Amino acid sequence: MITAAPALSGSNRALVRSFLLVLLTAAGIGAASAQPKPAPAATATQPPPVAVSGWRYERSGPDRHIFHCEQASCGAGSKVSYRLYAADNPMTLEQFRDSQDQIIKALQQRTPGQRITIIGVDGDKGTAVPRMFRARRLTVTPNGASEYQVNGLLFGARASASLISSARDEKASNDNYAKFMVALASKIR
Repeated sequence: MITAAPALSGSNRALVRSFLLVLLTAAGIGAASAQPKPAPAATATQPPPVAVSGWRYERSGPDRHIFHCEQASCGAGSKVSYRLYAADNPMTLEQFRDSQDQIIKALQQRTPGQRITIIGVDGDKGTAVPRMFRARRLTVTPNGASEYQVNGLLFGARASASLISSARDEKASNDNYAKFMVALASKIR
């Protein structure tokens, strides 16, 4: 069976490609050679553009910001990561839904026996800013371990951002996503 992929404009393709790379890298499968052209390097001591207190910060590459929860209130072992992008991306909710299907296929092919279920996809209609898209999913590894993820894109007049929250508990994943989403929203408005 042959299916046609939806046509995406150049900027949408670039954002979907970057978002896919973020997710694949977060899953430990992104190749360094497949990374987009890096942003200007920052010093190792430079603080992240946006942070939430109570999280340990780690920079990954020139533009990926990772935060590790080390306390019970955010679900010890949970992670949140984000990347900032240029503004003015016209991606629609339908294109975001399609990108989630592509991401799930890629992740499941990478790890045979892994099951990924989309719990829900929601977001703002149209292309006006500010808007956001969010996908919630459950990943069950071949050994039976479960992880909940919330993956989102935020679009503002000043910038766009991809945001990923993962935790063993669905509530922690949703709550952590919400905390960072609020902080990022003020940066990209």
